[in-house]
Amino acid sequence: MKRLGSLCLIALTFIVMLAQFGLAQAQSGKTPSVSLVADRVEFDPISQVLVASGNVQIFRDDQVLTAEKLIYDQRNQRIMVPGSLTLVSGTELTTRAQSAVLDADLENGLIRGAEILIGQQLQLVAEEFHRTDGRFKILTKTVASSCHVCAKNPVPFWQIRSRRVIHDELERRLYFENATLQVLGVPIFYAPNLKIPDPTVNRATGFLVPKFSDSSTLGIGVEIPYYITLGDHADLTLTPELYSRGSVMINADYRKNFKRGWVKVDTDFTLSDSLTTRSVRSSISAEGHFQLENEIELDFGIEAASDKAFREDYLIGDYEQDRLTSFLTLRRTRKNGYVSLSTAYIQSLRKIEVDTQIPLVLPEFYARKTWNEPYFGGKLGLTAQSVTLLRDNGNRFFRAGLIVDWQRDWTFKNGLMMSAYGEVDNSVYTTRNYPPLLGNPSYSESIPTAALDFRLPLARQVGRVTHVLEPRLQLVWSPKTARLNPNEDSVQVEFEENNLFSHNRFPGFDNSELGARANIGVSYTRFDPNGWNVGVTVGQVLRFDDLGQFSTGTGLDGHHSDFVSTFSISFKDRIDFVNRMLFDRNFDLSKNEAQMTLNFDRLSTKGTYVWLEKDVVAGASDRRHEASLAAVYRHDDYWSYSAEWRHNFITQRPTSGAFGVKYENECVAVNLSLSLQYEGSGIVRPTKELGLTVELAGFGNKKRNKRYAQRCAAL
Repeated sequence: MKRLGSLCLIALTFIVMLAQFGLAQAQSGKTPSVSLVADRVEFDPISQVLVASGNVQIFRDDQVLTAEKLIYDQRNQRIMVPGSLTLVSGTELTTRAQSAVLDADLENGLIRGAEILIGQQLQLVAEEFHRTDGRFKILTKTVASSCHVCAKNPVPFWQIRSRRVIHDELERRLYFENATLQVLGVPIFYAPNLKIPDPTVNRATGFLVPKFSDSSTLGIGVEIPYYITLGDHADLTLTPELYSRGSVMINADYRKNFKRGWVKVDTDFTLSDSLTTRSVRSSISAEGHFQLENEIELDFGIEAASDKAFREDYLIGDYEQDRLTSFLTLRRTRKNGYVSLSTAYIQSLRKIEVDTQIPLVLPEFYARKTWNEPYFGGKLGLTAQSVTLLRDNGNRFFRAGLIVDWQRDWTFKNGLMMSAYGEVDNSVYTTRNYPPLLGNPSYSESIPTAALDFRLPLARQVGRVTHVLEPRLQLVWSPKTARLNPNEDSVQVEFEENNLFSHNRFPGFDNSELGARANIGVSYTRFDPNGWNVGVTVGQVLRFDDLGQFSTGTGLDGHHSDFVSTFSISFKDRIDFVNRMLFDRNFDLSKNEAQMTLNFDRLSTKGTYVWLEKDVVAGASDRRHEASLAAVYRHDDYWSYSAEWRHNFITQRPTSGAFGVKYENECVAVNLSLSLQYEGSGIVRPTKELGLTVELAGFGNKKRNKRYAQRCAAL
């Protein structure tokens, strides 16, 4: 009975305390829910003082105050915590202190010996701070850092010491007065006034991480990005780039999201240039996507440069790109249909190519529609296409075409799979001032194609391993009459396993394979549930007549093409190797490409090897024989090393290289890089560039994507 009476007394005391808190809130015009939990509660009705002790917790909205002892003075509307306490506001703000005097709302008051953690990143330690208007925290003699600090690691990598700090919780800003930035305990920067966003801010106007570099062509350089917010859905980043040899460049990066799309514009222009006699050089790269009415999508891209070497000189974007394409496309995709309308312009950065020889595409139309064929079964398809090409010299090329095709598949009881295919390609051409054609000729032609395809998949289970062997034969017929029309889109032809069983290996509409031919091949696949998988494919094209459509280097010439093969082996997500070869009956290679990817706990590598005969890709006048290797080694949670190397075996010289060392922990990321571009890599001026970036965590919402080992307890 005595124990039961004690429990009733404690419960009655809780009710009285909550009534007092509720009265205080009602008098102030606020009605938040307030709860208190404690091991022991004493209430003096004469002095109107409530004392709670033992695992004390006060809950008010998203705030939780935890302490060993709490005194609530009802008359003065004041909460006193004589010992250590923790005050948590939501998920973004945690305060630990030695003592505190607060109002009943937990909004205002004085906290001594405070340690504040904002956004689980930035820590502030102050002798005391006042909280006013439920919004401002005013901290005195403050140290701020996002590094782990303890007796084992007493000096953080970086810290800001300030006489006074004001934290505006509403605007989510930190204002430092007489601030000194220290790195490893050494002062390196002083500011009488400093304003930064707190870690809960996703976007805020201000300076971003600078980058320092040392280039063999430009000298010592510094990039200082300045980020500007333009409302909730747009931003602009301006980056001045200053180089010791006299070059000054400005980069402007604009982004905007719309309700149904987005736009991004990236521009670079020089105010002075030390590499040429021109003072202003520039480039632009823009892209956008919009979802319009009736399932119509709009895409556009703009790429242009003031001269052929500008992007390479300043390593802008994909500076190894030798052609810049600008385009505008409207398209609609549905279940059984697709239609697009586009225009394009290409600027060449190749030394030997003249822009006036590159046509303007205005416009290009493509549409595809399929139906279930009701009489013979299978699928019936209709393709319509047209293109107009214009050149500066008055050259005009126009093509329009209509393709009707039909396809049906059968599977027989013995496992044999057969498909039949037929199409008629109808095209009309008109040209004007189009050499070597004389006058303004027009052409029209109809080219039929028929094909039968036979496959017999054979499977065998050995233990848990499955072996699949699939021989395949494809018979294709087209007339032998040579096409007389000009060829704009089918100049380059590649022969590989992906198009071994293709009816037409020419990539466009202006040319097509002619005559009767047989595509034969066999593939083998081994599936292992433990992760080891192996695949092999070998095939060849046999022609009844050699019509001379393909050059020797393509591997498709003659009555018998070269053999095309691919070999692959993989183990889960750790090992992936693919090798593709093109060889004749004497096993003389004209193409050999290999790629291997290795992923281990600490080491990731990717290697490639390429050997191409000079005419494997039409228009390639030189052989290619080169290899590249890229590797990333993660030594531990903090240190990682990267390297890339590309070598040309024909010239016996390296083409490019890159090396990097990165240190990253909970509060800083330091990245040191070295980039090497050698002569013969396409770069006009061989360059060596050393880069350095240092990023401090805790400013703005830049949480690390991984956890770091706790070297010691955080503040």
